[in-house]
Amino acid sequence: MEKVKKILVNTTVMTLVAMVLGAIFGIIFGETMGEFKFIGNIWLDLIKMIIIPLVFCLMITAIADQEDAVSLGRISIRTLVFYVITTLFATIIGISAAMILKPGLGISLEGLTAVDVSKPAELTAQTFITSLFSNNIFGTFSSGNVIQTLVIAILLGVAVLKMKNKEHKEFVLKGFRSINDVIFLYINMVIKLAPVGVFFLLADTFGLYGFSIFTSVAGFIGTFWVGIILLMLLVYGSSLWMFARMNVFTFLKKSMPVWMFTLASCSSSASVPVVIKSAKEDFNVPDGIAKFGLTLGSQINSGGSAILYPAVLIFISQLYGIELEFSTFISMAIVATLLCTTSGGVPGGGIVMMLVIVETFGMPVEVVGIIAGFYRFIDMGTTTSNVLGDLVGTICVSKWEERTIANNKAKASNLAS
Repeated sequence: MEKVKKILVNTTVMTLVAMVLGAIFGIIFGETMGEFKFIGNIWLDLIKMIIIPLVFCLMITAIADQEDAVSLGRISIRTLVFYVITTLFATIIGISAAMILKPGLGISLEGLTAVDVSKPAELTAQTFITSLFSNNIFGTFSSGNVIQTLVIAILLGVAVLKMKNKEHKEFVLKGFRSINDVIFLYINMVIKLAPVGVFFLLADTFGLYGFSIFTSVAGFIGTFWVGIILLMLLVYGSSLWMFARMNVFTFLKKSMPVWMFTLASCSSSASVPVVIKSAKEDFNVPDGIAKFGLTLGSQINSGGSAILYPAVLIFISQLYGIELEFSTFISMAIVATLLCTTSGGVPGGGIVMMLVIVETFGMPVEVVGIIAGFYRFIDMGTTTSNVLGDLVGTICVSKWEERTIANNKAKASNLAS
Protein backbone atom coordinates (compact mmCIF):
# COMPACT_ATOMS: atom_id res chain seq x y z
CA MET A 1 0.00 0.00 0.00
CA GLU A 2 2.87 2.34 0.84
CA LYS A 3 4.43 1.78 -2.61
CA VAL A 4 1.13 2.60 -4.32
CA LYS A 5 0.88 5.81 -2.31
CA LYS A 6 4.39 6.86 -3.37
CA ILE A 7 3.56 6.28 -7.05
CA LEU A 8 0.36 8.31 -6.76
CA VAL A 9 2.20 11.30 -5.32
CA ASN A 10 5.00 11.08 -7.86
CA THR A 11 4.32 13.97 -10.22
CA THR A 12 6.50 12.53 -12.98
CA VAL A 13 4.62 9.24 -13.12
CA MET A 14 1.25 10.96 -12.82
CA THR A 15 2.13 13.33 -15.67
CA LEU A 16 2.98 10.37 -17.91
CA VAL A 17 -0.32 8.73 -17.00
CA ALA A 18 -2.13 12.01 -17.71
CA MET A 19 -0.55 12.21 -21.18
CA VAL A 20 -1.75 8.72 -22.06
CA LEU A 21 -5.25 9.28 -20.63
CA GLY A 22 -5.49 12.67 -22.36
CA ALA A 23 -4.75 11.06 -25.74
CA ILE A 24 -7.30 8.29 -25.10
CA PHE A 25 -10.05 10.67 -23.97
CA GLY A 26 -9.35 12.96 -26.93
CA ILE A 27 -9.69 10.12 -29.43
CA ILE A 28 -12.85 8.75 -27.77
CA PHE A 29 -14.74 12.00 -27.10
CA GLY A 30 -13.34 14.05 -29.99
CA GLU A 31 -13.76 17.82 -30.13
CA THR A 32 -15.90 17.80 -26.98
CA MET A 33 -12.65 17.73 -24.99
CA GLY A 34 -11.75 21.08 -26.52
CA GLU A 35 -14.35 22.72 -24.27
CA PHE A 36 -12.10 21.94 -21.30
CA LYS A 37 -8.85 23.16 -22.87
CA PHE A 38 -9.10 26.34 -20.78
CA ILE A 39 -8.04 24.30 -17.72
CA GLY A 40 -4.77 23.38 -19.44
CA ASN A 41 -4.33 26.97 -20.59
CA ILE A 42 -4.69 28.22 -17.01
CA TRP A 43 -1.88 25.86 -16.00
CA LEU A 44 0.32 27.20 -18.81
CA ASP A 45 -0.46 30.79 -17.78
CA LEU A 46 0.57 30.01 -14.21
CA ILE A 47 3.94 28.97 -15.63
CA LYS A 48 4.32 31.88 -18.05
CA MET A 49 3.57 34.55 -15.44
CA ILE A 50 6.74 33.76 -13.48
CA ILE A 51 9.19 33.50 -16.41
CA ILE A 52 10.33 37.17 -16.45
CA PRO A 53 11.20 37.42 -12.70
CA LEU A 54 12.70 33.92 -12.92
CA VAL A 55 15.12 34.79 -15.74
CA PHE A 56 15.92 38.20 -14.25
CA CYS A 57 16.77 37.09 -10.71
CA LEU A 58 18.51 33.84 -11.67
CA MET A 59 20.88 35.46 -14.16
CA ILE A 60 21.83 38.30 -11.81
CA THR A 61 22.72 35.91 -8.97
CA ALA A 62 24.43 33.49 -11.37
CA ILE A 63 26.80 36.21 -12.60
CA ALA A 64 27.31 37.99 -9.29
CA ASP A 65 28.18 34.69 -7.56
CA GLN A 66 31.17 34.09 -9.88
CA GLU A 67 34.63 34.51 -8.36
CA ASP A 68 35.65 37.29 -10.74
CA ALA A 69 35.20 38.64 -14.28
CA VAL A 70 37.90 36.29 -15.61
CA SER A 71 36.11 33.11 -14.51
CA LEU A 72 32.80 34.56 -15.73
CA GLY A 73 34.31 35.26 -19.16
CA ARG A 74 35.83 31.76 -19.37
CA ILE A 75 32.54 30.05 -18.43
CA SER A 76 30.58 32.28 -20.83
CA ILE A 77 32.84 31.52 -23.81
CA ARG A 78 32.88 27.78 -23.14
CA THR A 79 29.10 27.69 -22.75
CA LEU A 80 28.52 29.62 -25.99
CA VAL A 81 31.02 27.49 -27.93
CA PHE A 82 29.38 24.29 -26.76
CA TYR A 83 25.89 25.49 -27.70
CA VAL A 84 26.93 26.71 -31.16
CA ILE A 85 28.87 23.54 -32.05
CA THR A 86 26.13 21.15 -30.89
CA THR A 87 23.51 23.24 -32.73
CA LEU A 88 25.54 22.94 -35.95
CA PHE A 89 25.71 19.15 -35.51
CA ALA A 90 21.93 19.14 -34.92
CA THR A 91 21.30 20.84 -38.28
CA ILE A 92 23.43 18.19 -40.00
CA ILE A 93 21.39 15.46 -38.30
CA GLY A 94 18.15 17.16 -39.40
CA ILE A 95 19.32 17.28 -43.02
CA SER A 96 20.58 13.69 -42.98
CA ALA A 97 17.43 12.25 -41.38
CA ALA A 98 15.14 14.00 -43.88
CA MET A 99 17.26 12.97 -46.88
CA ILE A 100 17.44 9.32 -45.80
CA LEU A 101 13.84 8.83 -44.60
CA LYS A 102 12.25 11.05 -47.32
CA PRO A 103 9.06 12.00 -45.39
CA GLY A 104 7.72 14.16 -48.23
CA LEU A 105 7.58 11.47 -50.93
CA GLY A 106 4.31 9.81 -51.88
CA ILE A 107 1.98 11.65 -49.49
CA SER A 108 -0.91 14.08 -49.93
CA LEU A 109 -1.89 16.91 -47.62
CA GLU A 110 -5.28 17.46 -49.25
CA GLY A 111 -8.14 17.94 -46.82
CA LEU A 112 -5.93 19.21 -44.00
CA THR A 113 -6.65 22.69 -42.64
CA ALA A 114 -3.81 25.20 -42.60
CA VAL A 115 -3.33 27.48 -39.61
CA ASP A 116 -2.72 31.17 -40.32
CA VAL A 117 0.89 32.06 -39.48
CA SER A 118 1.63 35.77 -39.28
CA LYS A 119 4.69 36.91 -41.14
CA PRO A 120 7.19 38.59 -38.77
CA ALA A 121 8.87 41.90 -39.41
CA GLU A 122 11.93 41.67 -41.62
CA LEU A 123 14.85 40.18 -39.70
CA THR A 124 18.18 41.92 -40.30
CA ALA A 125 21.39 42.03 -38.29
CA GLN A 126 20.63 45.62 -37.32
CA THR A 127 17.05 44.96 -36.17
CA PHE A 128 18.12 41.84 -34.26
CA ILE A 129 20.94 43.60 -32.37
CA THR A 130 18.71 46.59 -31.64
CA SER A 131 15.94 44.31 -30.34
CA LEU A 132 18.28 42.92 -27.68
CA PHE A 133 18.39 46.20 -25.77
CA SER A 134 15.60 47.91 -23.86
CA ASN A 135 14.99 51.61 -23.31
CA ASN A 136 12.48 50.92 -20.54
CA ILE A 137 13.07 48.12 -18.07
CA PHE A 138 9.46 48.12 -16.86
CA GLY A 139 8.18 48.14 -20.44
CA THR A 140 10.33 45.08 -21.13
CA PHE A 141 8.95 43.28 -18.11
CA SER A 142 5.31 44.14 -18.87
CA SER A 143 5.64 43.05 -22.53
CA GLY A 144 7.18 39.73 -21.47
CA ASN A 145 10.29 40.16 -23.64
CA VAL A 146 12.50 37.36 -22.27
CA ILE A 147 15.60 38.04 -24.39
CA GLN A 148 15.71 41.73 -23.37
CA THR A 149 15.18 40.70 -19.76
CA LEU A 150 18.16 38.35 -20.10
CA VAL A 151 20.38 41.14 -21.46
CA ILE A 152 19.29 43.52 -18.68
CA ALA A 153 20.02 40.83 -16.07
CA ILE A 154 23.48 40.14 -17.55
CA LEU A 155 24.40 43.85 -17.44
CA LEU A 156 23.12 44.30 -13.89
CA GLY A 157 24.76 41.05 -12.82
CA VAL A 158 28.14 42.27 -14.05
CA ALA A 159 27.55 45.56 -12.21
CA VAL A 160 26.85 43.69 -8.96
CA LEU A 161 29.93 41.50 -9.54
CA LYS A 162 32.09 44.64 -9.78
CA MET A 163 30.75 46.26 -6.60
CA LYS A 164 33.65 47.16 -4.31
CA ASN A 165 31.67 47.46 -1.08
CA LYS A 166 31.28 43.83 0.01
CA GLU A 167 28.58 44.69 2.56
CA HIS A 168 26.42 46.42 -0.07
CA LYS A 169 27.06 43.65 -2.60
CA GLU A 170 25.97 40.96 -0.13
CA PHE A 171 22.87 43.00 0.76
CA VAL A 172 21.83 43.18 -2.92
CA LEU A 173 22.53 39.48 -3.52
CA LYS A 174 20.64 38.49 -0.39
CA GLY A 175 17.54 40.22 -1.75
CA PHE A 176 17.74 38.47 -5.14
CA ARG A 177 18.45 35.10 -3.51
CA SER A 178 15.35 35.51 -1.33
CA ILE A 179 13.22 36.24 -4.40
CA ASN A 180 14.73 33.17 -6.08
CA ASP A 181 13.65 31.04 -3.13
CA VAL A 182 10.06 32.28 -3.46
CA ILE A 183 10.07 31.66 -7.24
CA PHE A 184 11.35 28.10 -6.79
CA LEU A 185 8.67 27.36 -4.20
CA TYR A 186 6.01 28.76 -6.53
CA ILE A 187 7.27 26.65 -9.46
CA ASN A 188 7.19 23.54 -7.28
CA MET A 189 3.53 24.27 -6.49
CA VAL A 190 2.68 24.67 -10.19
CA ILE A 191 4.58 21.52 -11.16
CA LYS A 192 2.34 19.48 -8.87
CA LEU A 193 -0.59 20.59 -11.04
CA ALA A 194 1.13 19.31 -14.21
CA PRO A 195 -0.95 16.09 -14.54
CA VAL A 196 -4.18 18.12 -14.61
CA GLY A 197 -2.93 20.66 -17.15
CA VAL A 198 -1.33 18.03 -19.39
CA PHE A 199 -4.45 15.86 -19.44
CA PHE A 200 -6.68 18.61 -20.82
CA LEU A 201 -4.07 19.95 -23.28
CA LEU A 202 -3.42 16.51 -24.80
CA ALA A 203 -7.12 15.66 -24.79
CA ASP A 204 -7.83 18.81 -26.80
CA THR A 205 -5.06 18.07 -29.32
CA PHE A 206 -6.10 14.48 -29.95
CA GLY A 207 -9.78 15.45 -29.88
CA LEU A 208 -9.16 17.97 -32.64
CA TYR A 209 -7.05 15.79 -34.93
CA GLY A 210 -7.87 12.24 -33.85
CA PHE A 211 -6.01 9.63 -35.86
CA SER A 212 -5.12 12.11 -38.61
CA ILE A 213 -1.92 12.80 -36.67
CA PHE A 214 -0.87 9.24 -37.45
CA THR A 215 -1.38 9.77 -41.19
CA SER A 216 -0.63 12.74 -43.49
CA VAL A 217 2.27 14.51 -41.70
CA ALA A 218 3.13 11.46 -39.58
CA GLY A 219 6.18 10.79 -41.78
CA PHE A 220 7.52 14.27 -41.16
CA ILE A 221 6.86 14.15 -37.40
CA GLY A 222 8.45 10.69 -37.24
CA THR A 223 11.52 11.92 -39.12
CA PHE A 224 11.82 14.85 -36.75
CA TRP A 225 11.69 12.57 -33.69
CA VAL A 226 14.28 10.22 -35.22
CA GLY A 227 16.53 13.29 -35.50
CA ILE A 228 15.88 14.17 -31.85
CA ILE A 229 16.85 10.66 -30.73
CA LEU A 230 20.02 10.73 -32.85
CA LEU A 231 20.95 14.15 -31.42
CA MET A 232 20.53 12.79 -27.92
CA LEU A 233 22.49 9.59 -28.49
CA LEU A 234 25.26 10.78 -30.82
CA VAL A 235 25.93 14.44 -30.01
CA TYR A 236 24.89 14.78 -26.40
CA GLY A 237 25.89 11.21 -25.58
CA SER A 238 29.43 11.63 -26.93
CA SER A 239 29.75 15.02 -25.18
CA LEU A 240 28.77 13.51 -21.84
CA TRP A 241 31.24 10.68 -22.28
CA MET A 242 34.05 13.00 -23.39
CA PHE A 243 33.70 15.55 -20.57
CA ALA A 244 31.99 13.69 -17.73
CA ARG A 245 32.61 9.99 -18.51
CA MET A 246 28.86 9.50 -18.22
CA ASN A 247 26.64 7.06 -20.11
CA VAL A 248 23.79 8.81 -21.95
CA PHE A 249 21.23 6.31 -20.61
CA THR A 250 22.35 7.04 -17.05
CA PHE A 251 21.90 10.71 -17.86
CA LEU A 252 18.38 10.16 -19.20
CA LYS A 253 17.41 8.14 -16.14
CA LYS A 254 18.66 10.81 -13.73
CA SER A 255 17.09 13.65 -15.71
CA MET A 256 13.67 11.99 -16.07
CA PRO A 257 11.80 14.67 -14.04
CA VAL A 258 13.26 17.30 -16.38
CA TRP A 259 12.18 15.77 -19.68
CA MET A 260 8.80 14.75 -18.31
CA PHE A 261 8.19 18.40 -17.37
CA THR A 262 9.33 19.71 -20.77
CA LEU A 263 7.13 17.22 -22.61
CA ALA A 264 4.22 18.54 -20.58
CA SER A 265 4.91 22.29 -20.54
CA CYS A 266 6.72 22.85 -23.89
CA SER A 267 8.49 25.80 -22.24
CA SER A 268 12.27 26.05 -21.97
CA SER A 269 12.14 29.10 -19.70
CA ALA A 270 9.61 27.59 -17.29
CA SER A 271 11.72 24.45 -16.96
CA VAL A 272 14.75 26.37 -15.65
CA PRO A 273 14.05 25.76 -11.91
CA VAL A 274 13.43 22.06 -12.58
CA VAL A 275 16.60 21.60 -14.60
CA ILE A 276 18.71 23.66 -12.16
CA LYS A 277 17.53 21.42 -9.32
CA SER A 278 18.49 18.35 -11.37
CA ALA A 279 21.88 19.81 -12.35
CA LYS A 280 22.81 20.55 -8.74
CA GLU A 281 21.35 17.49 -7.01
CA ASP A 282 21.74 14.75 -9.64
CA PHE A 283 24.88 15.88 -11.47
CA ASN A 284 26.74 17.90 -8.79
CA VAL A 285 27.03 21.06 -10.92
CA PRO A 286 28.06 24.12 -8.86
CA ASP A 287 25.22 26.58 -8.22
CA GLY A 288 26.77 29.50 -10.14
CA ILE A 289 27.50 27.47 -13.29
CA ALA A 290 24.09 25.76 -13.16
CA LYS A 291 22.16 29.03 -12.96
CA PHE A 292 24.25 30.77 -15.62
CA GLY A 293 24.48 27.96 -18.18
CA LEU A 294 20.87 26.83 -17.91
CA THR A 295 19.29 30.30 -17.88
CA LEU A 296 21.39 31.39 -20.87
CA GLY A 297 20.75 28.10 -22.65
CA SER A 298 16.98 28.48 -22.27
CA GLN A 299 17.21 31.47 -24.64
CA ILE A 300 20.03 30.69 -27.09
CA ASN A 301 20.40 26.90 -27.27
CA SER A 302 18.01 25.22 -29.73
CA GLY A 303 19.28 21.83 -30.86
CA GLY A 304 15.76 20.54 -31.44
CA SER A 305 14.85 23.55 -33.57
CA ALA A 306 18.08 23.07 -35.53
CA ILE A 307 16.79 19.63 -36.53
CA LEU A 308 13.33 20.96 -37.35
CA TYR A 309 14.18 23.83 -39.72
CA PRO A 310 16.24 21.98 -42.36
CA ALA A 311 13.90 18.97 -42.08
CA VAL A 312 10.96 21.25 -42.96
CA LEU A 313 12.81 22.60 -46.01
CA ILE A 314 13.64 19.13 -47.30
CA PHE A 315 10.10 17.89 -46.54
CA ILE A 316 8.65 20.71 -48.67
CA SER A 317 11.19 20.15 -51.45
CA GLN A 318 10.21 16.48 -51.61
CA LEU A 319 6.48 17.33 -51.62
CA TYR A 320 6.88 19.65 -54.59
CA GLY A 321 9.66 17.77 -56.37
CA ILE A 322 12.21 20.56 -55.92
CA GLU A 323 15.80 19.45 -56.59
CA LEU A 324 18.32 20.69 -54.01
CA GLU A 325 22.00 21.25 -54.73
CA PHE A 326 24.81 20.46 -52.30
CA SER A 327 25.47 24.18 -51.80
CA THR A 328 21.86 24.55 -50.64
CA PHE A 329 22.44 22.01 -47.87
CA ILE A 330 25.48 24.00 -46.71
CA SER A 331 23.37 27.14 -46.66
CA MET A 332 20.64 25.32 -44.72
CA ALA A 333 23.11 24.26 -42.01
CA ILE A 334 24.54 27.78 -41.64
CA VAL A 335 21.20 29.63 -41.70
CA ALA A 336 19.49 27.17 -39.34
CA THR A 337 22.38 27.39 -36.85
CA LEU A 338 22.30 31.20 -36.90
CA LEU A 339 18.52 31.32 -36.52
CA CYS A 340 18.56 28.86 -33.62
CA THR A 341 21.18 30.78 -31.65
CA THR A 342 19.74 34.25 -32.27
CA SER A 343 15.95 33.88 -32.37
CA GLY A 344 15.18 33.68 -28.64
CA GLY A 345 13.37 37.03 -28.71
CA VAL A 346 11.27 36.41 -31.82
CA PRO A 347 7.54 36.29 -30.91
CA GLY A 348 5.78 33.08 -31.93
CA GLY A 349 8.84 30.90 -31.53
CA GLY A 350 9.29 27.85 -33.73
CA ILE A 351 6.29 28.34 -36.03
CA VAL A 352 7.31 31.86 -36.97
CA MET A 353 10.92 30.83 -37.50
CA MET A 354 9.76 27.96 -39.76
CA LEU A 355 8.00 30.54 -41.90
CA VAL A 356 11.13 32.72 -41.94
CA ILE A 357 13.46 29.93 -43.08
CA VAL A 358 11.00 28.61 -45.71
CA GLU A 359 10.66 32.10 -47.19
CA THR A 360 14.42 32.60 -47.01
CA PHE A 361 14.92 29.63 -49.35
CA GLY A 362 12.03 30.65 -51.61
CA MET A 363 9.85 27.59 -51.00
CA PRO A 364 6.02 27.35 -50.78
CA VAL A 365 4.89 28.53 -47.34
CA GLU A 366 1.45 26.84 -47.32
CA VAL A 367 2.84 23.67 -45.75
CA VAL A 368 4.02 25.65 -42.71
CA GLY A 369 0.39 26.43 -41.85
CA ILE A 370 -0.50 22.72 -41.99
CA ILE A 371 2.46 21.72 -39.83
CA ALA A 372 1.51 24.49 -37.38
CA GLY A 373 -1.76 22.67 -36.69
CA PHE A 374 0.19 19.70 -35.36
CA TYR A 375 2.93 21.79 -33.79
CA ARG A 376 2.43 20.62 -30.20
CA PHE A 377 3.77 17.18 -31.14
CA ILE A 378 6.85 18.89 -32.58
CA ASP A 379 7.15 21.43 -29.76
CA MET A 380 7.35 18.62 -27.22
CA GLY A 381 10.46 17.37 -29.04
CA THR A 382 12.14 20.73 -29.63
CA THR A 383 11.65 21.90 -26.04
CA THR A 384 12.78 18.60 -24.52
CA SER A 385 15.92 18.32 -26.65
CA ASN A 386 16.72 22.02 -26.15
CA VAL A 387 16.48 21.73 -22.37
CA LEU A 388 18.38 18.44 -22.21
CA GLY A 389 21.00 20.08 -24.42
CA ASP A 390 21.22 22.94 -21.90
CA LEU A 391 21.74 20.40 -19.12
CA VAL A 392 24.36 18.45 -21.06
CA GLY A 393 26.22 21.65 -21.93
CA THR A 394 26.16 22.85 -18.34
CA ILE A 395 27.47 19.49 -17.06
CA CYS A 396 30.27 19.50 -19.66
CA VAL A 397 31.27 23.12 -18.92
CA SER A 398 31.22 22.34 -15.20
CA LYS A 399 33.62 19.41 -15.67
CA TRP A 400 35.77 21.51 -18.02
CA GLU A 401 35.95 24.31 -15.46
CA GLU A 402 36.71 21.79 -12.70
CA ARG A 403 39.75 20.54 -14.63
CA THR A 404 40.91 24.09 -15.37
CA ILE A 405 40.79 25.06 -11.70
CA ALA A 406 42.64 21.88 -10.73
CA ASN A 407 45.33 22.54 -13.36
CA ASN A 408 45.72 26.16 -12.24
CA LYS A 409 46.15 25.05 -8.62
CA ALA A 410 48.71 22.45 -9.66
CA LYS A 411 50.68 25.06 -11.64
CA ALA A 412 50.54 27.52 -8.72
CA SER A 413 51.74 24.76 -6.37
CA ASN A 414 54.66 23.88 -8.68
CA LEU A 415 55.70 27.54 -8.96
CA ALA A 416 55.53 27.96 -5.19
CA SER A 417 57.76 24.94 -4.63
